[in-house]
Amino acid sequence: MSVDNTVTAKTEDVATVEYSAPSFGIHTFVATICDIDVQFQIFKMDGSLLIWIGSLAEPTFQDLTLAMKTRYDALPLTTKLLGEGVDMVSSNLASKLVKKLGKPVYVSFNLPMDKIILPGIEQRLTEEIQLYPDKFD
Repeated sequence: MSVDNTVTAKTEDVATVEYSAPSFGIHTFVATICDIDVQFQIFKMDGSLLIWIGSLAEPTFQDLTLAMKTRYDALPLTTKLLGEGVDMVSSNLASKLVKKLGKPVYVSFNLPMDKIILPGIEQRLTEEIQLYPDKFD
C-alpha cells in the first residue's frame, strides 16, 4: 500500500504579493538642555505623530497625551492616556504641536517638570521641525 503526498495547485489559486513603501518612520535626536541630555524620538505614522521626550540616561514611558483638532472648537481636544492627570506639560505641548502641524499628535513627556528646561525643549523641537519638516509631515 502506498501513500501519495503530492499536492497540486491550480494557477488561479496562486496569490500575488505586492510590496509597499513603509508608512512608519522614526527620527531620533538628542539635545543637551540645562546640563541634561534630552532624547527626542519622533514616530511618524500614517496621519499622526508620536513624540517621545525623555532622559537619554534613564528612558521611561510613563506619560502619554493625545491632541487633535475638532470642527467644534478652535482649541485642540487633548486627553491624557497615561500618567498623572495633574501634569499638563504633555497636554500643552501636544496642543501647540497640533496647531503647528495640523494632524493628531501623541506626546509622551518623561522628564521631571522644570520651568527652566521646558522652554529649551520646546525651542529645540521647533528647530528640528524647521530643519527636517519631512520627518513631521
